Amino acid sequence: MPVYPKGQNIFMEGSLVMGAYFVLKGKVKIISSNLNGKAQTVRLAKEGHILGHTAIGPEKYCVGAVTLEDSEICFVDNQTLQEAFLENPKFTFEVMQFYSKELRKSEIRTKCFAMMNNEEKVILGLLYIADTYMKEVEANFVTINLNRQEIAQIIGTNPEQVSRVLTSLKKDRLIDLKERAIIVKDITALKELISQYCFALEC
Repeated sequence: MPVYPKGQNIFMEGSLVMGAYFVLKGKVKIISSNLNGKAQTVRLAKEGHILGHTAIGPEKYCVGAVTLEDSEICFVDNQTLQEAFLENPKFTFEVMQFYSKELRKSEIRTKCFAMMNNEEKVILGLLYIADTYMKEVEANFVTINLNRQEIAQIIGTNPEQVSRVLTSLKKDRLIDLKERAIIVKDITALKELISQYCFALEC
């Protein structure tokens, strides 16, 4: 199975859609560029997620995908996908469910980020990222290996604001900072800080 090294483009915004990609192992960010050419991360993908599924057919990708770590990615071409959709209704339904769920999550995050102050944005961003990086055995503890710029792209702010909030959260002993890694020490406590946005915490 092809392994994409960290930082490699899986597909680029504006390129012709050749099929869809399934993440077998690793982490991926889905990015989009604004009118000024500045990249923003619209969602994160992990094991079991689908990439490029929103544009299956003779179209162009409206987003790009870049690996956050070494990742195993399975590519399925358009013709094979279309045949699978026609021959396997269960598979078609599961893809539709996945797309619907991801769209709902994205809409809720966007709504919340528009209402939140900088600290709340960073906290929700950390919780969203933590869900991508968390292993079942870790329960209330997770290590995030993203830099300030990458976090800023997810929540729609700048690295300086992210750094200020992280410093404050560290002072409150809710997180720890180890070189490039952010160690979230208490997921529950972070959720309590933005409890008024409880409807977004599943995202």
